[in-house]
Amino acid sequence: MKALNKHKISRKYSYGFGQLALTILSLFALAATFFLAVSDFSFNTKVVSFAGILLIYLGVCISFYFRQTDLDGAEGPVPDSEDDAAESEIENRLFALEEANRYFGTSLKPADMFRLVASRVKELVPFAACVLLYIDERTLDLKAAYSDGDNSELLKDPSISYGKGIAGKAAVSRKPQIDEGLLIERSVAPAAALETFGSVIAVPLFKGLEVFGVLQLYSNKGQKFEENTLSILEAISERAAPLFLSSQAFERTLSNAMTDSLTNLPNERAFYLLLENQVAESQRYRDERPLTILAIDVRNFAELNQQFGHATGDRMLSFASEIIKGQLRKMDFLARSMSDEFLAVLPTAAEKVAIEIIERIERVLVTTPFEISDKEYTNIQFNFGWAGFWKDGETAQQLLQNALLRKQQSKSIEPSKVLWFPREYVN
Repeated sequence: MKALNKHKISRKYSYGFGQLALTILSLFALAATFFLAVSDFSFNTKVVSFAGILLIYLGVCISFYFRQTDLDGAEGPVPDSEDDAAESEIENRLFALEEANRYFGTSLKPADMFRLVASRVKELVPFAACVLLYIDERTLDLKAAYSDGDNSELLKDPSISYGKGIAGKAAVSRKPQIDEGLLIERSVAPAAALETFGSVIAVPLFKGLEVFGVLQLYSNKGQKFEENTLSILEAISERAAPLFLSSQAFERTLSNAMTDSLTNLPNERAFYLLLENQVAESQRYRDERPLTILAIDVRNFAELNQQFGHATGDRMLSFASEIIKGQLRKMDFLARSMSDEFLAVLPTAAEKVAIEIIERIERVLVTTPFEISDKEYTNIQFNFGWAGFWKDGETAQQLLQNALLRKQQSKSIEPSKVLWFPREYVN
């Protein structure tokens, strides 16, 4: 890289010297022209002299133009040695990272961005495994967010305390660090995760003047990173850090667009996107993949909200979301729709499973009163509606309509007034 910088400086001075020479020549041409104009030479002599000055001046200008075009058109220095060629290749690959920031910086999620950066880094610094760790702003611990390569899943497990391990050392010192024999890294990483590696190198990632993460690379056992690896990684970190920050900002933007601010649950838009996907899967596999959705709201919420105030009503909705979410399966998806209404997608769940979930929620409501104030509690109740794929509808819209209709029926004081028709008549 030093040879590359030397070449750029040489080009800069060459350009400056050429401009100076051209300026001097222009002044000389003007002076010579003025001298000929006031001289006593014959007319023919003056014409020939003027023509000569003009040809010389034009020749020098044209020569300077083509020389500068050659310098500007060159993509890099002509290598005088294998080292120069290698440095030129490194510079080109680093430039590819800068291009990635321009084209993908605001359109890739963090996981996809990590894979992109890891593939580019591997072209510059071959590694056996790569890990991206982020610093927790509250505890300052480092947590492996993404990993690629050998033992990648094992390397994502540990949470590293501030200043511990090679990553912690890099974060505290704010400089790249290398652990040749994994002596430092063994104190924080599981033995099984390190058994195939020989050395590890860590480089801090900066947001302004603050370190927000660490990029860590592992080499295979018996192999070492080259002497210039640290300097290459410093150049990489300067270009990779904006990529990771941009992808985080992109994910936050998506999350805000899909999240209900009061309950922190996904919103109705996110619900529809996921439901469409799940319906497509059920349409593909039919009876092999049942699907049920739930529509839930708080019974008499409008009256409770008016009686106790909107602040208490907001707390009640957060309470309701926690109760419902706590009784769903891990694979289930809960979203807040509007006002006091919640919608849930239960993949692979037939009607029987949906009824069991509803019963669990109702049991928890009985034993978990809502705190209105320090000395006042009340037990809230829910209205439920459900719809199963194929039995109650074959599209997302049909399922939602039937779940809402069934929920409306549960509110009726006289359920007999709500009529249910066979599915073929509904369609």
